[in-house]
Amino acid sequence: MRYIPVIKADTGMVLGQDIYDGEGKVLLGKGLMMDGDAIQKVLNLGLPGIYVDNGFGETLKVPRLVSEELQREALRLVHDLFQEESGEVEQEYIQEVARKITREALEARNAMYNMIDIRIADDYTFFHSVNVAALSAMLGIETGNLGLEELNLLTTAALLHDVGKRYVESDVLNARRALTEEERLLVVQHPKLSYDFLKENYEFIPELCTGVLEHHEWYNGCGYPLRRSGYDISYYARIIKVADVFDALTSKLPYHDPISPSGAVDYILGNAGVEFDPDLADLFAHKIAIYPVGCEVSLSDGRNALVVENCPESVLRPKVKALPDGEMIDLKSDGAKELAIVELYM
Repeated sequence: MRYIPVIKADTGMVLGQDIYDGEGKVLLGKGLMMDGDAIQKVLNLGLPGIYVDNGFGETLKVPRLVSEELQREALRLVHDLFQEESGEVEQEYIQEVARKITREALEARNAMYNMIDIRIADDYTFFHSVNVAALSAMLGIETGNLGLEELNLLTTAALLHDVGKRYVESDVLNARRALTEEERLLVVQHPKLSYDFLKENYEFIPELCTGVLEHHEWYNGCGYPLRRSGYDISYYARIIKVADVFDALTSKLPYHDPISPSGAVDYILGNAGVEFDPDLADLFAHKIAIYPVGCEVSLSDGRNALVVENCPESVLRPKVKALPDGEMIDLKSDGAKELAIVELYM
């Protein structure tokens, strides 16, 4: 399986991963032979890229933090939470899904985050909630400071961190225009709206709700809604903050195109001690694959290559397979010292 920018999609390519909407419903199935109609549908969905099975990427497996099945279940849960006309989603079910995310993240605790998520642009908030939960679980595990029950609480808080956006109209959340001052203030209120929703409808412990309330606080005190700083910010919120910003930066949004994982990590490290807890920023950076498995890169000798494996101790020098001859190159080996990656194609 390999990732390609959607502009490189061509007839005859085989879809390598299901494409589903914010309710977890499959729109285009894995194994589909792409034709003109399928390519147009992908373009209409606003996807920046897709995974395909062909060429040198045919047998390559891209590591995931959580399985597709669990991601789709979590998407359905979040979607239901956002529907004001739907009945209340049971607290036990929310916690069950969060426990599943934590468990799968624990099973993959030695893996780096390699996935470029394929998500429908207009369903961003649903995908974002699930991704932030998985990334928060990953970072929480990496800290080594949280027991299993605390990890489950963190994952639950992360899954629910944006639920207050259920009170914000979708045309405001997905606006491709400048927001009015009233609309901007409503969006900024969403951490408090999320907190109030949880307090009014559920019986989650205070630490979980505080993590939701404070996930937009900045380490230097310039965030919102309480302008707390440093260690006065909930530990859960400081973890969710890192995951939230990384996922937002690497997503296609109405007001910006996705940036590369390396660009997002660079932003987080550059704002450590300002926006982010510096210790958490550093730990997070070591869990992110700068060049995700399955992506195509260009090498300093002019060749293109496919990333096949990452090493946490050498994130800038993964193992790659040269195109089109298939030569395997371990960029961290002595024999490849003169080679470097100069561009990632996204």
